[in-house]
Amino acid sequence: MNNYWKMKFFSIILFLLSFAVAQTQTVPSLESSADSDTANTTVNTDTARTFYPERLAVVGGSIVLGYTAAWYYLFRDGWWDQSVALNMEGQYHDFHYATNLDKFGHFYTGVLFGEVFTQAYDWVGLTPFQSVLWAGITLGATQIIVELKDGFSPYGYSIYDAAAGTLGGFYAMGKRYIPAMKYVDYKFAYWRNSEAYWDLGDGTSNHLFTDDYPNQTHWLSFKIAKMLPSNVAQHYPDWLAFAFGWGITAERYTYDDFDKGRYEFYLSIDYDLEGLFKPKQTWAKNIVTILNHIKLPAPAVRLCPNAKFYPIMPIHAFSVSF
Repeated sequence: MNNYWKMKFFSIILFLLSFAVAQTQTVPSLESSADSDTANTTVNTDTARTFYPERLAVVGGSIVLGYTAAWYYLFRDGWWDQSVALNMEGQYHDFHYATNLDKFGHFYTGVLFGEVFTQAYDWVGLTPFQSVLWAGITLGATQIIVELKDGFSPYGYSIYDAAAGTLGGFYAMGKRYIPAMKYVDYKFAYWRNSEAYWDLGDGTSNHLFTDDYPNQTHWLSFKIAKMLPSNVAQHYPDWLAFAFGWGITAERYTYDDFDKGRYEFYLSIDYDLEGLFKPKQTWAKNIVTILNHIKLPAPAVRLCPNAKFYPIMPIHAFSVSF
């Protein structure tokens, strides 16, 4: 929903001020405990840290100030003028809108901002578990509030949108405590290849790339080097990963037929920025963690609906059909 993304982008600006300060500190990063694991060593990731109340005030104040500014911005934008009685029809539209690719968008938003909140709570001095727990709770509360407000707008309330974003908010917890997840990164790519979405309406509609689903792809990137036995991994490039992706086609994409696009599936070469740069400082590790959620251009093969090779996916130029 447009208002959802406006709130996210606008509020995060102020919150990032506190996040930027956090990067200069020496609190362990999100993946530091996972990186220190060895075959014969168990690492206690819940050891106590020094708690800094003044840092909590900075982070909490930034969140409150940012969210307050976001709501005020939405009010000034006139969205509140669309208020109606509580509308639960969003549940029905959920399974017709964008062939459900929007749910992955909500999930990805939760992933991205959940990582940011986790790093900020680490800086505050919470234990590793507390950091990821409160990051998930923060994202979950945000999702629920936004969707409740959607319930009083023409968009309608969607429990599934809220659930997808909340689940993404707990992604950082999974990365920290589920061993298999350290081998996989969730990524997103966007390139304006099709004008199907941008041609919708009468030219006066508010268009955002976040609603341009035919030009989005979501990816699971597998860190092959970390999966291999140590005697084999030493001969394999640490940065070379492989990704499985999905999106929807632009065919028949109209306001009345958002659900008509077919799913596309891809295989692609990818880059593990952690393996490429091998950051040592906490601030560098945190930045790489965030950037590793962006799928950079790379050769890819579309498996269906018909096979096609893209030399610089997500850009569709120079593609070759099989």
